[in-house]
Amino acid sequence: MPAVMLTAPEAEPIGLADAKAYLRLDHDAEDPLVQDLIAAAARQVEKLTRRVLIAQRWRLDVRLPCGEAIPLRPRPVREVEAVRLRRPDGGFETLPTDAWSFDWAGERLILLRPPPGRGALEIELACGYGDPEDVPESLLLAMRRLVADGYERRSPAEGPPADVAALLAPYRDLSL
Repeated sequence: MPAVMLTAPEAEPIGLADAKAYLRLDHDAEDPLVQDLIAAAARQVEKLTRRVLIAQRWRLDVRLPCGEAIPLRPRPVREVEAVRLRRPDGGFETLPTDAWSFDWAGERLILLRPPPGRGALEIELACGYGDPEDVPESLLLAMRRLVADGYERRSPAEGPPADVAALLAPYRDLSL
């Protein structure tokens, strides 16, 4: 069930000024390093929580399920933009919105009636919390802590510090 990013986020969840204020850094000499640490912290938070932080668009390719719900990734899903059935000739047929339902609580797609034929679905999603100010504060704080840890350590850590792991715990999307 590969997911492909269609539209990258336009910004990082925290800005350079925010990170520098958290680091109590009042010069510009290390701005490139801090920007790299911000990007690395955002990717690490996304990886650990299995969520995307800033608004982006994704396409999910799935095999047609047999009467089961389709879990949508990455999370959080803000909107299912389109559901298309791949025809045997390689073309696509857009399924009408009354042929499927989006379960907001479970972030999954439910097919209300089986589409004609067999094949695969292509699902376009709007994901992420939205703009940087829409990202939950605990995730932003986890990012700031990761930036500070990277700045102080200047070498890769074995894992996130304990306080960061605690901040991320409520957002982790665990699979069994």
